Amino acid sequence: MPEQFIVGERNLRIDVNTVEIDKPEANQNSKLRIAVIRRECTYDRGGAERYAANLCKALAGLGHQVFVVAEQCDPDLHPAIKHVPVRVNRATSGSRNSSFHQNSQRALVEIGADAVLALSRTFPADAFRVSDPLHDFWMRVWYPNRLHRFLQTLNPRHRRILRLEAAILDPANTRAIITNSELSKRLIGERGAFPAERIHVVYNGVDRRQFSPGEGFAEAEGEVRLLFVGRDFKRKGLEPLIRAVAAARKENVACRLRVIGRDRTAPYERLATELGIEEAVEFDGPTRKVEEAYRGADLFVFPTLYDPFANVCLEAMACGLPVLTTTTNGASEIVTEGVDGFVVNGEADGLAERLAAKIVAFCRKTEIERRKMRDAAAGKGAEFTIENNARVIVGILSNVSKEI
Repeated sequence: MPEQFIVGERNLRIDVNTVEIDKPEANQNSKLRIAVIRRECTYDRGGAERYAANLCKALAGLGHQVFVVAEQCDPDLHPAIKHVPVRVNRATSGSRNSSFHQNSQRALVEIGADAVLALSRTFPADAFRVSDPLHDFWMRVWYPNRLHRFLQTLNPRHRRILRLEAAILDPANTRAIITNSELSKRLIGERGAFPAERIHVVYNGVDRRQFSPGEGFAEAEGEVRLLFVGRDFKRKGLEPLIRAVAAARKENVACRLRVIGRDRTAPYERLATELGIEEAVEFDGPTRKVEEAYRGADLFVFPTLYDPFANVCLEAMACGLPVLTTTTNGASEIVTEGVDGFVVNGEADGLAERLAAKIVAFCRKTEIERRKMRDAAAGKGAEFTIENNARVIVGILSNVSKEI
């Protein structure tokens, strides 16, 4: 029997783990009861999870009542935020996605929200924000061979995600889509099912209290300091980056790479050793003080094969760190070539060579030229605050709520 996704079961009454939820009252001063759905809303994970945490905190700071419908939520985000726990079947990757979708929809019953904002794959919702890679395009990147890709669509995990994503992009199930890049809007538009006028591009925002240039930037002494931050090292392009560092050093360029993030490091450590640069690549694991890493580097390199908008790029720029990234990263849309960073073609073939050329060019700049790039990056990053991002999203939610 084909799997069925639930739709619109908000008239159910269930136990949401005894969480206390205030009943709806008339809105005052245009303040909303907003339910934000994200499986993990925490500073301990990747950029999408950190964005969710910052957004919820900003929404609460604007005076809205925020309910975070999540499996995991940091308890100290904001005293006005209420976590509505969602149980997840963690038996398989597919069951995690489908069970979170179904149980989060059931959890909405008790909230009586004015607006529902989905940051994870679920429907129905007033607005769905593209936070994770669009799975259909991700599969085209990950499985470039058409036969291999077709066979992968038979995999239960991929089949469930693709069906769930297709249901979300059905205009009958989602009132508005918020993308964080023109890249995502274009990819959705290629499907042709969702009305273009209901797709809103809202670039990410960062918490300026955490991400800013800070004081006392230490100039590079000798080697230029490259930084990579992220999980899922394969998709984020760590292998071609390590190869690029090796190629740059062969050009008599003094540079070293610091890698921050949670993933298996052994294959990449072996690669660095094979290339003879094991002393120039440092693996530091995850950190909650990533802003300090940004401030202690000279160039942020994020050669992702695909990201809707890698928030780490914006975080780095806000800290005054120029960014080198790919055209397959929506964040490349805010980078001005040669001014506050660099952008290279994101195709896998030849990526290491293209990265190496930009790294060499940056390393051969004078310190005055690199300082100008740092200042330009800081200025660009300052334009994108999480408060402004939250205000725009509230405007979208308010408009779609009035259409009900």
